Amino acid sequence: MAPDINLLSSASFLSIVAWLYLATNSARVITYVPQIAAVWRSTDGAQAISILTWTSWVISHVTGIMYGVLVMKDVYFVGISLLNLVCCAAVALIAARRRGLL
Repeated sequence: MAPDINLLSSASFLSIVAWLYLATNSARVITYVPQIAAVWRSTDGAQAISILTWTSWVISHVTGIMYGVLVMKDVYFVGISLLNLVCCAAVALIAARRRGLL
């Protein structure tokens, strides 16, 4: 049985989805802290960290910010994307520094 399309497009359902996005992605920023601390304390050049992966996430968040500003015009979406960008960039930059790339 297919979901009721009217339910999926109702204002209250969309509002719930928006608040869930805001809550889960705001909380996600906190989960970066242990990763940033681990890469900061690393004595082996942060070899367990994939700079390519973290950089791809940085790029993803840059495009998210562009989408939020230009298409959605949503300050909350942009703010969350910006916080995630900063945290991903911190991991990537610290790892690159630990490896002597910067």
